[in-house]
Amino acid sequence: MAPLGEHLSHLLPTKLCPPQTASVLVSRGEALRKMDSGVGGKLVLVTAPLGWGKTTLLTQWYREARVPHPLAWLSLDELDNAPERFFSYLVGAIRRAAPDFDAYIASQLDAQVELPLDHATSVVLRSLWNLGRELVVVLDDFHVLRERALVKAFSYLLDHSPPHVHWVVASRNLPELDLAKLKLTEQLVTLDSRDLSMDGEAIRELGQRLCEAELALEDVEYLRSHTEGWVAGVKLALLSAGEHAGVSDALRKAVGSNRDVARYLADAVLREQSPEVHEFLVLSSVVDHLNGDLCNALLGITHGPALLANLERAQLFIQPLDTQHQWYRYHALFLDFLRTQLACDFGDRIPQLHRVASAWFAEHGQPEEALKHAFASGDRSWCLELLARCVEAWMREGEMALVLQWTAKLTPEEVIRTPALCVANIACLILSRRLTQASSMLEDARQRLAAGQVESGPERERLSRQLGHLTLFHAVLSDSAAGAGPELEAWAGFEELDVFLAGVLLAAKAYHALRMSRFDAMRRLALSARETLHGLNSPFITCYTDVLVALADRAQGNMKDAAERCEAAFERASLGRRNPVWVNAATALANTRYEQNRLDEAEALCIEALPLLQQAQAFETFTTAYFVLVRIKSIRGKYAEAWQLLDYLHSVLEVSHQTRFLAHVCGEKIRLCLLEQAPARMKAVAQEFGLGERMRRGEWSERRVYDETWEQLGLAQAWVLMAKGRHGKAHSLLETLRASAHDVGYVSRESALLAAIAVCHWRAGDSAAAFAALNRGIALVQRFGFNRSVFDETPGLQEVIVAAASQRKLSHGLPSRYAARFQDVLSVGADGPPELVEAPSAPLEPLTERELQMLKLLAQGLSNQEISERSNVALSTTKWHLRNVFAKLDVTTRTAAIVKAQERLQRNL
Repeated sequence: MAPLGEHLSHLLPTKLCPPQTASVLVSRGEALRKMDSGVGGKLVLVTAPLGWGKTTLLTQWYREARVPHPLAWLSLDELDNAPERFFSYLVGAIRRAAPDFDAYIASQLDAQVELPLDHATSVVLRSLWNLGRELVVVLDDFHVLRERALVKAFSYLLDHSPPHVHWVVASRNLPELDLAKLKLTEQLVTLDSRDLSMDGEAIRELGQRLCEAELALEDVEYLRSHTEGWVAGVKLALLSAGEHAGVSDALRKAVGSNRDVARYLADAVLREQSPEVHEFLVLSSVVDHLNGDLCNALLGITHGPALLANLERAQLFIQPLDTQHQWYRYHALFLDFLRTQLACDFGDRIPQLHRVASAWFAEHGQPEEALKHAFASGDRSWCLELLARCVEAWMREGEMALVLQWTAKLTPEEVIRTPALCVANIACLILSRRLTQASSMLEDARQRLAAGQVESGPERERLSRQLGHLTLFHAVLSDSAAGAGPELEAWAGFEELDVFLAGVLLAAKAYHALRMSRFDAMRRLALSARETLHGLNSPFITCYTDVLVALADRAQGNMKDAAERCEAAFERASLGRRNPVWVNAATALANTRYEQNRLDEAEALCIEALPLLQQAQAFETFTTAYFVLVRIKSIRGKYAEAWQLLDYLHSVLEVSHQTRFLAHVCGEKIRLCLLEQAPARMKAVAQEFGLGERMRRGEWSERRVYDETWEQLGLAQAWVLMAKGRHGKAHSLLETLRASAHDVGYVSRESALLAAIAVCHWRAGDSAAAFAALNRGIALVQRFGFNRSVFDETPGLQEVIVAAASQRKLSHGLPSRYAARFQDVLSVGADGPPELVEAPSAPLEPLTERELQMLKLLAQGLSNQEISERSNVALSTTKWHLRNVFAKLDVTTRTAAIVKAQERLQRNL
């Protein structure tokens, strides 16, 4: 079984494997054999009440690997009622067992936007069919899924899954699945409490292990008949009897009180413990998970680890959560009972216990657990203090969702009394594009400030200034048209702000400048934001400004600088966990790799980032990942999948009124219609976005200040006109767009529009004008050539380029390295037009210092793991560097890379 890979690092590993247990105490041979016989069908269903050993049975069956197929495991919990979480974990569990499973599920971007269940189900189904080999998927605790729509979606998934996929489901109750059909086709095997009941041999074996004595046959039969083989009841009775010399009498006494589980636990288990253990069990139940040090803090003792180890050895309803046996949890039934005892016996100590637990979790870097116990303690002052500390760290990491989740638990009065929380809450609402709510919060804060709910003094004045700057911040990100926002010069007074907020506002100014196509100003502002935050650990804003500068570089035609900046940002982000910083960097690099025609790398990054997109809290990141995937799907001829992705993206953006990105959706849909030669569908798309009406209103009749939405819709309309043969109108429209892009120095868009103009002339039969426009476009990007996106959004460009090369009409030969990388697009081979490629006049792209280090180690014949250890970088980062080295050396195998490495090292490169 493959270990969890990096692409699953955002999932909890404990959900993807059976729970850690000290041992499987007895073998359940008959039940295991029944599972063996049923797993060849579609479903093995195990249903029984709590305490019948369902998970134990499945764990034993799983660990014994009783079938020769990959086994996927998923332990469900209440949170899995969220469709995006359920399907994300389901995909993760399957991919853990079958790494080539290629499904991806998008997280919902906004709480108001629901994940389409039919979309998620179809994605998983398609990938299961594509898998093409035997697979067993185990779902434990299915009863926690209470959302009927989700259960219905799984029923559909089960019904339509391929014959090589087999499901094992465990539940406390009979799930609402279409079981009748499975029974009729003999595809269902069920196990219930009768199958799970402990027989005499199992009870005898368990008694021998727990009581360290051989049970008499009459004692075994008595226990079996009175507990009806209920696993928890048998174990409870044996645990209780094990401490007594007269096991037979003790068993009868224990079984006699089983009618009331709680009473039994109190009389036969808890009271049988020493006073120290009794108090330890009850008081430690205040937390969900516990370790020795935490127990020491809660009870004011020093031997908590030893007590936990003793409880585990005694099998006292405690389960280890890790292989090191550092963290534990109580059995759920036992935990409920202990908490009832806690409320009865130590009710007055509960607030203080929560307060101590909160302080411990805060000190040990578990902020969410710390906050949970802080609020449970009722100490609101501590809640505000702790939350203020947490939001500062979360904002630097870009964890906007966590900030909003916890500040929502405060009253408006508490928020306004704590300026740091007030500012953080509003800033995160703005960054998350929950702009209506942010506007309401801003107005409420101003009113409460005016009403005197904040004491007079420097703090009040400072909050007033911060609210003013947040108002401008809101105006920038709520701007739906690039030129409609506040002027950059309106921003002042940063010296009066804290350093972090100043950096955020400078970054917002940079974003606004980018929207206005003021690239030089944007670069200055972004660099100023970085300088402001210098020395302050703020990876989110640092990464954000890096991406902004890369966008400016790309816009001005500096493709190499943009790519290197994105690569550097991703390398830094990869050193940490999969958080919003990583998502932003990964998405930016995916777009870069797509533009470089490195499609496999781009797709892999997008698929890895998709389940985490909710963390990014930015439509730019969300839409970029989807557009890259749409392009790659269409390149590979998977048009149905491309349309499915686009339709989902369209629905999300439409709900959120994101007109800027909807314009891109329009362009992508028109382009897909051209590729599929679907004029009727193109007409419907054009009508939906009102392209014809805009044309009649003269929206593109004359140049204007460049606007992204205006340009994208105009380009879509130009393709509609060309499809109708109205090349003159299309050319006029494209020239208007090109002139506007030229006026602001938007090199990448001007070159793309010149490519479209070239195709327009070519289709109109004017090859001379087509070649002239083509050469103008190539001249703008002569060093790097057209990006992949230019080819994909300009159907027919390849034909024009090859014709120009064949007729010796190209003014500039393309770099040989570029032609090789884009060979699939240009159809350049041994018989291709020689005029297309310039003679190599320079060595290959130089390697960075880090890549040179990797190259030297590679030349020594070291493995990736050895290179990672020698260079003191993570294995994933090592692989990333080596992929770049392979690309720069123009090789595809390790042997060829070693040969070139040795050649370079001999030249002292």
